[in-house]
Amino acid sequence: MSDPEEEVLAGRRAVLGALESGQPIRRLLLARSAHGEAVDSIRDLAKAAKIPFDLVDRVSLDRASGEVKHQGVVAFLSARPYADYATLLQHKSPFLVYLDGIQDPHNLGAIIRSAHAVGATGIVLPQRGGLSGITAAVARASAGAADRLPVCRVGNLRRALDEAREAGIWITGLAAEGDREVSEIDYQGGVGLVVGAEGSGLRRLVREGCDFVARLPMARPEAGSFNASVAAGIVLYEIFRQRQAANTS
Repeated sequence: MSDPEEEVLAGRRAVLGALESGQPIRRLLLARSAHGEAVDSIRDLAKAAKIPFDLVDRVSLDRASGEVKHQGVVAFLSARPYADYATLLQHKSPFLVYLDGIQDPHNLGAIIRSAHAVGATGIVLPQRGGLSGITAAVARASAGAADRLPVCRVGNLRRALDEAREAGIWITGLAAEGDREVSEIDYQGGVGLVVGAEGSGLRRLVREGCDFVARLPMARPEAGSFNASVAAGIVLYEIFRQRQAANTS
């Protein structure tokens, strides 16, 4: 059982990532039948860090992890520390990803994973509307990236965008009806990408807080739209591509 002061993290890659990044893990539960390279690494890192772990049956792990697939591994962490937004804005070359009402933990985790892979410097979540924090399902879907990339929560996403623009960060919102294609925007310098909720997209006030609203071209418009995490991944890579090209030219 966990207590209110703990966060539950489940899944081999998520727990291994938390151990490797030095997250404040209090204790571990491992299935007696769990084997493999990842499990061996988890055991070794836990022993080295003097983190207690118990060998238990699958029923105990199912109870501890809720609906999240645990793969025989569950960790209990101290309450997750979230990043300070003002600190994220002070990065020498900020590359921030704002999420406006994402509901699906798998989408959120996938976006965080992609953002980490392309060098983003932070994730910004609203405290109200959609997922407002890193749950066990989000952490697992991020494959450990949620423990490596700063995640911040803000009370008012539109105000956060205004503060970013005042700090010299150019904000691009992603929407099917955008007035330009994502590849037509220059992503050098400070960059912020805003991804809207599945289905409803960007809220009006959030859209008005963007410098640009861009779209992804599609060969078959009848397909409707890309999945939120897929769309985010495509644009994140375009940002990465442009910034890499500038750094090597």
